Amino acid sequence: MSHLDPPGLLQAFSTLTLDLQRLAQHQEIEHFQHPALARLSQLLAFDSAWWGRSAVIEGLPQEHSSCLYHLPPGYLADWQSIRHLDVTVGRVHATPGQAVIVDMRDPDNGSALNWLGQRHGLGELLCVIHIDPQTHLSDHLTLYRKPGAPRFSAHDCLLLNNLMLHLVAAVSANQIRTLVAMRETLTSPRSLALAVCDPRGVLQCAERGFIDLLLSEWPRWNGPTLPVPLDERGHEGKHIQIQASAVGDQWLLAARINRTLPQLSPRENDVAQGFGEGKTYKEVARDLGLSPNTVRHHLRAIYTKLGVKDKARIAHLVHAPPD
Repeated sequence: MSHLDPPGLLQAFSTLTLDLQRLAQHQEIEHFQHPALARLSQLLAFDSAWWGRSAVIEGLPQEHSSCLYHLPPGYLADWQSIRHLDVTVGRVHATPGQAVIVDMRDPDNGSALNWLGQRHGLGELLCVIHIDPQTHLSDHLTLYRKPGAPRFSAHDCLLLNNLMLHLVAAVSANQIRTLVAMRETLTSPRSLALAVCDPRGVLQCAERGFIDLLLSEWPRWNGPTLPVPLDERGHEGKHIQIQASAVGDQWLLAARINRTLPQLSPRENDVAQGFGEGKTYKEVARDLGLSPNTVRHHLRAIYTKLGVKDKARIAHLVHAPPD
């Protein structure tokens, strides 16, 4: 379909970018890339694809996230075994933003790439990378055609060059939409700052407040990798708390100031947090699964331990910044 006349191609390109925006707004974060690639294939034909994000370490790309489209899961491990011999890596990093065509069957491109192509039934690839100027992470997209399929052309390169920026922007928009949707499901969403990271702890996108919270705990941190490894247990620090939830091959992170009052028991802290957020007795009882009388009992204990006489003072203590 990419060989349309100029007006037709421009219209098809415009429609595709609008469709990518719609997908970014409506698909879950772990289900965005596959339909986006399926839609892309309607304009630029390919049989399979690899869309991922990586960082170059000691001259070799280290994958942080990958989406394989019509490729077996073992493809990534096979590529990892020959990545130091893959001529594609040097060519795309020599000209970021400019797609390159590589014949995986050509002996001049090395026996390792020949082996990979033969093993997975691949003939030719078209690859482009986009390097983020702040994190230096690279988004890469590789499109493959089977042996015997029409060859990729300079026209296809130009098309992919211009599409890649829209694809990167769509991924970012999809992650941001996920953060916004996540915020609505959380208790006291306004007190949270949200982010997305990959399994290696490299931030993919983050609200400004999230970075500020990290710096309050680790003043010398400069990213993009989180200062501590995270799993489903999250992190409980001196100044901040971080909750982590796995979504596909990404982690959604929610950070907030650590307002736990050490004088109180865990349940008393829960009650204090509820009143600190302006909730009524009934709301605190409902949220914590307690009876109103039990909440009143905890509140009396809180008054005694903190030396205060009203809920307004509790709210002040709960929202006080860390020392």
